[in-house]
Amino acid sequence: MSEKFPAVGHRYLVDFKAFRVELVFASETSMTYYNLDANGDHIGQETVTVAVDPVRDGLFLVTWTESDKTTVVHLEDYRLNRIVTHVTDPTRGLSRFEGTMTRID
Repeated sequence: MSEKFPAVGHRYLVDFKAFRVELVFASETSMTYYNLDANGDHIGQETVTVAVDPVRDGLFLVTWTESDKTTVVHLEDYRLNRIVTHVTDPTRGLSRFEGTMTRID
C-alpha cells in the first residue's frame, strides 16, 4: 500500500473520554503528544519516535515507546475519525481506550 500517512503536518484533538490529548505529527517518524487538562490546556508533553504501518485505505497502526517505557499502540482511522489505543504502563499494566479525533489545523 502506497497511501501517505495523512496526519503529517497536522494537529489532532483526541477525546478518549477518560482523558484528552493533542497529537502533533511532524513526520511519519516523529510525533509530540500533549496531555490536556479539563480546560484544554497542555499539562505535559513528550516527543516520541513513531512507527506507522498502513492497514487499509485511511487506517494506520501507529506505535511508540515513551521515556518511562510505556508502550502505546494506536489504530488510527482517518475515514471514521476514530482511534483505538492499547497502552502498556510499567506500573498499571494494559489499558484500552477508544475515542474520537478531530483535526485542529
